[in-house]
Amino acid sequence: MENNGYQFKATGSVLIFDGYLKVYAEYENQEDKILPSFEKYHSDILVSKSIEPSQHFTKPPARYTEAKLIKEMEELGIGRPSTYTTTMDTLKLRGYVSVIEKKFHPTEQGIITTDKLQEFFSNIINVEYTAHMEADLDKISEGKIESTKVLKEFYNEFDDLIKTAFNDMEKIAPEETGELCPECDHPLVIRTGKYGKFVACSNYPECKYIKKEEKKVIEVCNCPKCDGKIVEKKTKKGRIFYGCSNYPKCNYAVWDKPTGEKCLECGELLVIKKDKIKCSKCEYEKAK
Repeated sequence: MENNGYQFKATGSVLIFDGYLKVYAEYENQEDKILPSFEKYHSDILVSKSIEPSQHFTKPPARYTEAKLIKEMEELGIGRPSTYTTTMDTLKLRGYVSVIEKKFHPTEQGIITTDKLQEFFSNIINVEYTAHMEADLDKISEGKIESTKVLKEFYNEFDDLIKTAFNDMEKIAPEETGELCPECDHPLVIRTGKYGKFVACSNYPECKYIKKEEKKVIEVCNCPKCDGKIVEKKTKKGRIFYGCSNYPKCNYAVWDKPTGEKCLECGELLVIKKDKIKCSKCEYEKAK
């Protein structure tokens, strides 16, 4: 309907046959709005009793979880089941994303990397090209096309893109720390590598000095097997676990955070597991 140049619309349902609603209508828990019959008004002109304005914003798509991203890759025809885990690990290990509540959030490094790749390599870094390459790899494995032909076509295009990027890509100057290199007196800068940020000499490659960061040791409790301390550690993939500070002399370790208490049944450490306190070895669970 139109009124003074503004368009109005009514959204709802028209009940043609009430069926079981004759009996259960008052017990139904639904949000459907039943539109009244307009025939009784005998007119195309309706008078509103009240107008309640409301503003709606388009919500962005939900962020990807690992499972959702893998499903999207499968639907787009890119990647292989054997490479999905490596792809997810690479995104996290190289700092392209951070995982918050099991959802991927792009980092500053990830946004910069994506922007630069799209600026200089959009011809080969896109869904269509990747899916086409996957199809060619299948044909190679089936003996339908020669691998050298596919590699030559890729390299000829890739080589030109690399040269253009090397000459034209803006070099971002690393951030200085305010310290001088103890080996050559050049400024120390913050660089980003495969495993995150680190401090190194700005005179690289002439000087290969890298500042060793002191790792903060988080002690949890006493080790039940020696005089060491159980401390928080990380695997190469960034997963947290708890092990003895005397490693490798003592290799005691558990995945879940110990409480420092010992199990009443077997003497092993109790750990916090899914908001419960359980034994790290047997089935014992501490009562709340």
